[in-house]
Amino acid sequence: MSDILLVTVDGSPQSLKAIDYAVKLAHTSGFTIELLHVQSKINTHYANKKIGKKQLLEYKKEEAIKILDMGRKRVDKGINMRVKWRLGITSREICDEADKVEAIGIIMGVKNMGKVKGRLLGSTCYSVIRNAPCPVMLVS
Repeated sequence: MSDILLVTVDGSPQSLKAIDYAVKLAHTSGFTIELLHVQSKINTHYANKKIGKKQLLEYKKEEAIKILDMGRKRVDKGINMRVKWRLGITSREICDEADKVEAIGIIMGVKNMGKVKGRLLGSTCYSVIRNAPCPVMLVS
């Protein structure tokens, strides 16, 4: 198995910058890039009743594919890449995926900077940094 850089993708300009940075690292190191998108799991009674679980899951899958396709277009052809999407709590899914693939690092774009425990980080970034099984790099 090759060394894997896990890059989180949410479609924001910051996450696209994180992909661009990962591409530079992969060019010089030969790392494999795994693009990961996480869709929130919505299990409200209202959403299930009005939309339906199956239809809601299909919509989330379509959105994930669109976002991952945006990211895929930024990765050069000579770089090993794979894409994956997961459903759940974003920070937990990122850490679980990093652990599962034994990533050597996680690269995330930073946005929505809010004050969390005295730090200027978003809550997802803060949670990933605290719980990740590997180093985390933030790109702004």
